[in-house]
Amino acid sequence: MTRTESNGDWAVIPAGFRILVVGSTDTCRSPLAARILQRELDDTAPGEFAVSSAGTKAVMGRPAVVEVLELAARRNIRLHGFVASEFDEAAALEADLILVMDRVIRREVVNRVPQALRFTFTLREFARILPTIRPERLAAPAGRWQSLAALAPRYRTAPRGDGSDDDVIDPLFRSLRTFERMGSQIYKAVSTIGHWEVQEHVHGGHG
Repeated sequence: MTRTESNGDWAVIPAGFRILVVGSTDTCRSPLAARILQRELDDTAPGEFAVSSAGTKAVMGRPAVVEVLELAARRNIRLHGFVASEFDEAAALEADLILVMDRVIRREVVNRVPQALRFTFTLREFARILPTIRPERLAAPAGRWQSLAALAPRYRTAPRGDGSDDDVIDPLFRSLRTFERMGSQIYKAVSTIGHWEVQEHVHGGHG
């Protein structure tokens, strides 16, 4: 899918496989997850992925919160200068995959854009089901992920217990320890996603 208007990071990134990461305010979980995921995928397939973020309740132009700037800096990720973007229908429909921070946001995204149901997952849900999916290995990364996005809905399974394992905890206005927990949940999920792409990339023989 090709973005035709200037909106957020995607305006300056060539078309590839587009991932939209959606949080609430887009100042905490979603920008951190998006930047970490972008770097993880770029390490394996540079230029093949465009990862951006937005918030269902974002105030456009707000910066990332200080705690997240510090968490990002520890991973050598720069979020200084980042500003929040508002989630809208156009951004959703131009994405190939939408990864949201929790089940409440997923419901909100799907209620606002019903067409996005098939390709919208929570970040941790997607990481949970990803190892069970084996799409075509002969495709280039962007093509492989198009296949993945088409297959993934068939692999949805109910989470364990109360379902909270599929959510990234929202640490806003909470303790520093909660921010640390949020960071750990994101890092673990993104690492799983990155490991899957590394395996598929190597076995597929591209690059």
